[in-house]
Amino acid sequence: MSPVQILYLNPTAQLGGAEYSLLDLAGSLDRGRFVPLIACLGDGPLMQAAQARGIEAMPLELPSRFARLSLKGRRSGPVALAASAMSAAPVAWRIRRLASRAGIVHTNGNKAHVLGGLVNGRARLVWHVRDFWRGGAVERGMVRLANTRVDAVIANSAAVGGHLTRMGVSAPLVQAVPNGIDAVRFTPDGAAAPLRAEHGWPADAPLVGIVGMLTRWKGQDVLLRAFAGVLRSRPEARCVIAGDEIYVTQGQTGFKSELQQLVRELGIGHAVAFTGYRTDVPALLRALDVVVHASVEPEPFGRVVAEGMACGRPVIATDAGGVPEVTGASGTSALLVPAGDVGAMSAAIERLLGDRAEAGRLAAAGRQRILSTFSIAGHVERVQSIYERVLR
Repeated sequence: MSPVQILYLNPTAQLGGAEYSLLDLAGSLDRGRFVPLIACLGDGPLMQAAQARGIEAMPLELPSRFARLSLKGRRSGPVALAASAMSAAPVAWRIRRLASRAGIVHTNGNKAHVLGGLVNGRARLVWHVRDFWRGGAVERGMVRLANTRVDAVIANSAAVGGHLTRMGVSAPLVQAVPNGIDAVRFTPDGAAAPLRAEHGWPADAPLVGIVGMLTRWKGQDVLLRAFAGVLRSRPEARCVIAGDEIYVTQGQTGFKSELQQLVRELGIGHAVAFTGYRTDVPALLRALDVVVHASVEPEPFGRVVAEGMACGRPVIATDAGGVPEVTGASGTSALLVPAGDVGAMSAAIERLLGDRAEAGRLAAAGRQRILSTFSIAGHVERVQSIYERVLR
């Protein structure tokens, strides 16, 4: 029997956590059973990253009006949603033609879910939900679409899966499959990024950092306020904000300038650096004495939390969403703090900078937890079993 083609439909060609998870999945499929094809709404670095892993990928030209639609940043209104959906009709037609050659269409984001839901024909439809949906008319429509058109819904954490069923998605459709982490790439072994030298800091400066796209819900401002408190007792400490604004959707830009202004207002510019977008994330994580995750909204999974743990670094993360599924209870393999709590974040950073023994214990336990629970092979096999079930 010939392998089944899986058409992966992604709502952006930029590279964020959802895209790296998609690459890990598509690049690790059993090619005797499944053949991946990634179709991106737009063109960008995801194309090159896919091709470097031997995955066929193609861009789909996307109207700018549709690209800027947002359900998470500044929410688009119903008129804009309707007009933008109409502008995407040519894209939907091309997706339909691609889907005619696929056995499964696997969508990887809200816009992709909507466009994939318009596909008719023999292809099965699998949604991969990596976000907590907000309540609204669009989400209610997506629930109806899921229950009438979709063959399986993969949630990237039990927290997201439970959220979907509470919103009305039929429970038998929903399967929680946590992301896999490449523990060979994300490892304590290997070179560390020369962050201190890059920014003219002492080679022994304690270094705290956060890695991720710059957007308000990721809470980089919480870390900056917490770090200002840390500097009062540990003036030798330094902090890096790694990442950039990678999405063009409404309400997802302008945060970087706000963060830079906050640094000036706090008077901590000498001790803080913005690295911009980085592709050397494992080396960057290895350079940090403490990895911080600071999301002020529930994190669907917390990929950078898992990556920091895999690199053998002590991690501080916010206690919400899927993060506790990654870390376990606070103090076992990471420290958890309430979302948005500047004081608790500051105290946790000081605690780990001041107690290297505890930091080392958490780092070792975190690495072991990733190895035992979040392998890519396990993730891929669970997804492939879902493919086989819907094909039957």
